[in-house]
Amino acid sequence: MTKLRALSRRAMLTLKYLGPRETLLRVITFPLRPTPLGRWLGYGRSYGPERVKAKRWYRDGGRDVTIVIPTYGDPDVTIRCVRSLRRTTHKRRVRILVCDDASPNLEHRRRLASHLRGAELIQGTEQLGFARNANRGLRQATGDVVLLNSDIVAHRGWLETLQQAAYTRDDIGMATPKLLYPDGRIQSAGSHRNLGAPEWFDHRYRFQEANYGPANVPAPVLAATGAALYVKRSTISRIGVLDDDFEMAFEDADWCLRCWQEGLRVVYQPYSELTHLESVTRGTEQGERELASKDLFWSRWGDFFDRRDVRTDDGKLRIVYVTWDTGVGGGHRDIFEHLNRLIERGHHAELWTRRAGPPDWFDLRARVRSFDSFDELADALEPLKAIKVATWWATGPAVWLASVRNGIPAYFVQDIETSYYPDRPDFAYRVVDTYRHEFRYLTISEWNRERLAEYGVPARLVPPGVNLEEFRERDDVARDDDRLLVIGRDNPLKNLALTMAAYELLGDDRPEMQMFGVEPEVGERYGVPYTDSPSDDGVVRLFNGAAVFVQTSVHEGFCLPPLEAMATGCAVVCTDAHGNRDFCRDGENCLMPEATPEAVAAAIRRLLADDDLRARLVAEGKRTAAVYAWDKRTDELEAALEAIAEPGPFAGAASEALSREDG
Repeated sequence: MTKLRALSRRAMLTLKYLGPRETLLRVITFPLRPTPLGRWLGYGRSYGPERVKAKRWYRDGGRDVTIVIPTYGDPDVTIRCVRSLRRTTHKRRVRILVCDDASPNLEHRRRLASHLRGAELIQGTEQLGFARNANRGLRQATGDVVLLNSDIVAHRGWLETLQQAAYTRDDIGMATPKLLYPDGRIQSAGSHRNLGAPEWFDHRYRFQEANYGPANVPAPVLAATGAALYVKRSTISRIGVLDDDFEMAFEDADWCLRCWQEGLRVVYQPYSELTHLESVTRGTEQGERELASKDLFWSRWGDFFDRRDVRTDDGKLRIVYVTWDTGVGGGHRDIFEHLNRLIERGHHAELWTRRAGPPDWFDLRARVRSFDSFDELADALEPLKAIKVATWWATGPAVWLASVRNGIPAYFVQDIETSYYPDRPDFAYRVVDTYRHEFRYLTISEWNRERLAEYGVPARLVPPGVNLEEFRERDDVARDDDRLLVIGRDNPLKNLALTMAAYELLGDDRPEMQMFGVEPEVGERYGVPYTDSPSDDGVVRLFNGAAVFVQTSVHEGFCLPPLEAMATGCAVVCTDAHGNRDFCRDGENCLMPEATPEAVAAAIRRLLADDDLRARLVAEGKRTAAVYAWDKRTDELEAALEAIAEPGPFAGAASEALSREDG
């Protein structure tokens, strides 16, 4: 019944927005869509709300377009391409120009001329190569232009959605669709520089399934393949056509970068889909023309990519961290420590944020700039020559945009933030889409680094530090050997319910519990004393007054509180939370029971009953905390940022794993 209601709703939307003719056509062809004939007719995946909106937009105000198709050799794929275009576009709004690059076979030329119904043929008299052959058509085109490879098969709705994407903003110059291999996997979702072979470009999300969530996020891209590229007439007026000097390859990347240099964006529209008949197993051997084009490209753009000045006149680094806000949080504490300690070492470091002033809970000595929106922040940040650091997935797009032409984009990943959206896959996909190859990555735990590697990006390990001058044992605080300390948070990832279930299992003789944090209602709910928003000194006193600190998080990017507890001489019981694996060693400096109430309760009982065990864990915990002294961590941070600033491809992108000291 649910599926029938959905089909009924789709039919009503189609009738409302696209009219009775299109509705009737879809009803007739609906049974054919899952079949090979359905794909031949031009159907891809379901249109969805975005494509319905694009159809309506295009019907009311679509622009005229010239599709330019460079071709050479066997005409069959070109003929098939033109047929698919005529099935999926409006004849009165779309002009098709096929540019043959002087194919040597006379029969091929005749066949091409006789079978191009609904298209114009420009027959070249000499072979010029892709760029100059394409320019034969681009220079005769009227209106906006779509540059299209001859081995493309179009699907319904491709042009409407692609053109709408190009007109979403005035500062968009080009738009690129999702290209699929014949087997349905993604061939291209925009282009980026290849991390493993930085002299070449590669396709975003290549070989992923067509419905791979992150590949369905519309976003700006650095470049796009000339196999399918929408270019506005106003863009061509400003930057011209393809550069004739490129014999084969790199002409598309050059065109896109010239677009960016003019202050115009290149955007990716996943709702527009085309099949590209290029083989998945296409060879990697390059001919002389491709190698010559590569050398030409890097002679022009090498400094743009690899020699960006991010230093002050006295040779120190200029760094801007970008945050969502400045509220209380462990992640913000780490960022603010970075800023203060970089400033102490003479670097020019600032905090830029959205709708927030300087923190009132942390002594931040860096300049704070606040903006009403991330668009406004990105515009102000764009001309600055600095290392620009995203610190949360929602800051990533603004930092990336602000770094296309100036500065170096960095990403300080404190957690793989998909974990925050277990019930919102659309948000999780947007998180993953921010992990772009153009960023230089810093992260705080080995677990994070391994996950980032799974997304294809290397990261340098820069863990948080502990202020050992403050987080230490205090002579003026008496430790209560029968007291547990817990952070009282409702966030499901903190899994406080597990701690409380274990606490109940301790029975009537269970120890006293003390909570702290920024959610006093949690303490009221459990009937536990709660210290609301304690200062650092207050937190240190709480750690000093407790025998055992308990934290049963499901997941943490690093998990600093157990390390702070170790520094203050408080024994630790914690579950495996991924990020804490770097410093928590079960039976050596803490107890790490299984994540069950029974196991956690048994670990607490064991520590409270065994003074020798507790003393041994506390002593080793102090040695562990000493490894995380801020001076040492600042050395590593400074080295990582200096490496990022060094000229060269992907400077500072990778590093050796952090060596651990046993004390």
